[in-house]
Amino acid sequence: MELVLIALTALVVVVIALLAVGSAVGKTTAMPPQIVVDAHEAIEFCAEALPVEVTSELSYDQLRRLLRLHLEWVQFYHWAPEGSSDGPILFEEFDAVGYVVERADTVGLDASREHIMAVVEAHSSYLQVMGAIHLEDPVTAESDLAELPELAGSEASALDEGGPEASNAAEGPG
Repeated sequence: MELVLIALTALVVVVIALLAVGSAVGKTTAMPPQIVVDAHEAIEFCAEALPVEVTSELSYDQLRRLLRLHLEWVQFYHWAPEGSSDGPILFEEFDAVGYVVERADTVGLDASREHIMAVVEAHSSYLQVMGAIHLEDPVTAESDLAELPELAGSEASALDEGGPEASNAAEGPG
């Protein structure tokens, strides 16, 4: 009888462990691919992308510190919590410049606003190339929206009720 009780207990423990591991694997599988930013690679990329006027006045250490401040801004202000269904996080690149300028003054990092703008632009390009962020040119986005035709009343209500697929399905095969 004791052996049956021990076997039953072991079976329950194994089932609970498998459920816990399966749940953790499911969460990990659902996560987007993780991007690892190599600090040395980012510094090299940005140093090559920066104009000569900026690289002649900024040291590698200053560039590294500015990149850290920009990453700080990205992490602090644009973190999407797990399970968030808010969609993509949108931000203006100029917000980052203002933040980095303020933080550079706070930490005693001597860099002009123009240099910081160039560094933020180069670093944003690096993060975009790495796949860590997606930046869309606001001018392009506005022109794309401007090219859309205005909606008539019935089309607008069909879009509000389920999108273009719903209005196409209501019309039937064309």
